Amino acid sequence: MWRKSRSLFKKAFEESLNGIRKGDKPEETEALKKLLLDGKFGVVTDNHKKFSIFKNTLGMFGVKNVIQICVPTDIFDLEQMPSLSKALSGRYFGECDFYIARGRLGLPGSGALTILIDVYGNVISAVTSPPHHIHGLSLETALFFDVFRLLKRLGMVPVHKGITNRTRTVYSSFTVLDVAKKIAKKKAEVLKEFKGDSLLVIGGYLDGIFIAEYLKNNFREIFLYDKEKSVMALSPFNKPEREEFDVIIDLTGFGGIDVSRGQAGKFKGKVIISEEPSGLEVLETEKKPDFFLKMDYRGKTSGTMTLTIHTVRKISVEIEKFNDVLYAVPNLFFAESLLFNAKSSRGFLDVMEIPAVTASVKNGGNFKADYFEDVLNGILQEMKFELAKF
Repeated sequence: MWRKSRSLFKKAFEESLNGIRKGDKPEETEALKKLLLDGKFGVVTDNHKKFSIFKNTLGMFGVKNVIQICVPTDIFDLEQMPSLSKALSGRYFGECDFYIARGRLGLPGSGALTILIDVYGNVISAVTSPPHHIHGLSLETALFFDVFRLLKRLGMVPVHKGITNRTRTVYSSFTVLDVAKKIAKKKAEVLKEFKGDSLLVIGGYLDGIFIAEYLKNNFREIFLYDKEKSVMALSPFNKPEREEFDVIIDLTGFGGIDVSRGQAGKFKGKVIISEEPSGLEVLETEKKPDFFLKMDYRGKTSGTMTLTIHTVRKISVEIEKFNDVLYAVPNLFFAESLLFNAKSSRGFLDVMEIPAVTASVKNGGNFKADYFEDVLNGILQEMKFELAKF
């Protein structure tokens, strides 16, 4: 099964040797996906419950040929990377194309690693998750999320039969978090006229972490501040160590920090922009920034989480209008509880990274997964933001 892809991978290696490699290519990932769907998987575990979750979750993505390789795995905890050692050991106890295992990442306390390798020991995909005492999920739930993310990071989308053989279940290619990112990008487009040496974004949840990323080419330094440590854990940007900045973007919204001319909380800025929290619901604010970021859309509030939930619900309603669709379900969990109450940033991401919408459709119909994206884009086109000088 490897013969057709061997020349493709060989070419990639040669590019690296010649110093002209520019990153992974779509055709390489597509080749991997085809190999995975056609291949035989060996799940290296002596725990039948784990194997059952592995097999059923892999089956959701169309991987049908899955066997259990029953090896006592506790001994691998003495290795430097226990999970990888488990997967590699499977090659001696079962003839498969791929081997998958989940175990400790490294030293005790380092959390878990779920890893997928080929018969030659090459790593195909891997995801990490924090220690159980941090994410607080059951073993079954944590394992499901990890396997789901393991394949989804390669662009694989689950499609499988429904409750009966006359139906099938189709998932959106985008997640709830993807919807939030797209909404944040719409807001960031309006802010791209601002440039300078330093930018401070106040309020990381939910769009602060994304808006800062979209503006990174406009400023030499970008900082993000949020009083919640679990939110800061989601940010790729540093917490500020000084109090004066060229531009401050205040995203704390209704009930957030105090803003007056030149001052946002304890921070000072030459220019301060605050997000106007109101939508259909009028949320009065006494903030006095230089500019307000305002929304022109029939949303309850301008908050990205509010708009994300609204959008995912609306997608479900619109998808149900298509022929052959029996029903559509928005996959919405109250993720905020994981982030702000359980203080688990990883648990929050796990919940937010599953497909945003699921549809049950009749077999043999014309419904395509691409329709989810079409509906989402239509909703986003209606969503507009603008700057208003205070």
